Amino acid sequence: MYSNRILVIILMLIYSNIYALSNDREQQILIEANQAIIDNIKGIATYEGNVIVTQGSIRIDADKIILNYTPAQAIEKIIATGNLAIFTQHLDNDEDIKAKAMKMEYNAIEDTLLLTDKAELRKQIDSKDIYTSNAPRILYDTKKGFTKADGGRIKISIEPQHVKKK
Repeated sequence: MYSNRILVIILMLIYSNIYALSNDREQQILIEANQAIIDNIKGIATYEGNVIVTQGSIRIDADKIILNYTPAQAIEKIIATGNLAIFTQHLDNDEDIKAKAMKMEYNAIEDTLLLTDKAELRKQIDSKDIYTSNAPRILYDTKKGFTKADGGRIKISIEPQHVKKK
């Protein structure tokens, strides 16, 4: 029971900073998995088997998620892996961010999401791509909206946007 309380506190700390938008921070965090192992001494919580994490508009689907936290229960890192781990979030400006990769690593200290191995980052409006980046490695700054793609040959697609006349 004590481990479950600590886990809830940890997850609240994690997701209060990750991809936080005005409404998402205030939402309840829900985790579904086939198995959970929490090691409070090492500061690691591991979820395996069809893992789904949601908070507000944020959703992460992965085969495995590992949460690393300090003795003070501050989140340092979240690692999601799978036969394509998937991240989605609806932004306040009605855009959607969609990311997928074999491995996703969120650095809570730097507010960055690192996608590696079959990495893809998309921005969409009304389910239509306005920006797509495919690369071996994509670094996305969640606060600044900055994207860096590298690690080999990259492919970026930017769709023209039509400006409405007043």
